[in-house]
Amino acid sequence: MRFRELPGTDLESAVIGLGTVGFGSKQDEESSFALLDRYVELGGNFIDTANIYADFLGGEKGLSEKTIGRWLSSRGSRSDVILSTKGAHPPFDGSSRKRLDAASIASDLHESLERLQTDRIDLYFLHRDDPDMEVRNIMDALHEHVAAGEIRYIGASNWKPARIEEANRYAREIGKTPFVASQPHWNLASLNPGAMAEDMTAVDDEAYAYYVGAGLAVFAYSSQAGGFFSGRYGRGTRPDSGSAGHVEKMYANEESYRRLERVQELAAELGVSPSQVTLAYLTSQPFPVIALAGVTKLAYLEDSCKAGDLKLTDEQLSYLVNG
Repeated sequence: MRFRELPGTDLESAVIGLGTVGFGSKQDEESSFALLDRYVELGGNFIDTANIYADFLGGEKGLSEKTIGRWLSSRGSRSDVILSTKGAHPPFDGSSRKRLDAASIASDLHESLERLQTDRIDLYFLHRDDPDMEVRNIMDALHEHVAAGEIRYIGASNWKPARIEEANRYAREIGKTPFVASQPHWNLASLNPGAMAEDMTAVDDEAYAYYVGAGLAVFAYSSQAGGFFSGRYGRGTRPDSGSAGHVEKMYANEESYRRLERVQELAAELGVSPSQVTLAYLTSQPFPVIALAGVTKLAYLEDSCKAGDLKLTDEQLSYLVNG
């Protein structure tokens, strides 16, 4: 497993991070523990969760964080991993209320600390942005928790680069904590227009240019495009699963199919799986990119972590995108 230093921090992360959306819910605790154990055995050290993971399924709240907290406690492995979570997500009640005020940030953070059974979060992301709120208020609120030792470093999830830059400019001017990472939607597929919610962001040409110039670490979610490159999709081909419609809504277009064919060709040439090629596309970029792999089975985890040893050339990266 390759590692990348995260600029502006003393953290060194495995290039394949473990996404945990379904831990404790779609994957029961035993299965979740098995995935966590094996991920660490394979050399992984970055665990990504969020205050609201599983909440949208109904039932008990915070199951992902609670499951990870019980695993950390039972294994005594807190110091062996980089623990990342996200807070300040809008409510699921259909309202448009934002939750980036200081009280909401504090409430979510302290709830996460309790669930995760830890006294600190290594990398804390704000899950959404509120463009109508001044960045100074947001950064001031976050800095208080950094100063208190509850957060080591901060990041922005689903924030546009211009807002990240505005926030970091303010933080640097007054000597407070800047964002050291961004967590956007990013994979090799071509995203269909209007497929994503308005408060979510994806890496486009403009964002890519910003990350190259800024050298900001990027943690890519949806890194495998919901299995679009797994071999189960193609022109006229789709799996018989409940998620197939969502994946097609997001990515089914001619450009994605052309990229799929190039992925399959390069995978055959290199003797690896297509999924490994798609993950290596992200982790081989000229700035630090950690691909978050949301796996549900040990076999998928094994395959994803093998991508941590695969480094693509500039020519191969260009071929996958442009042909």
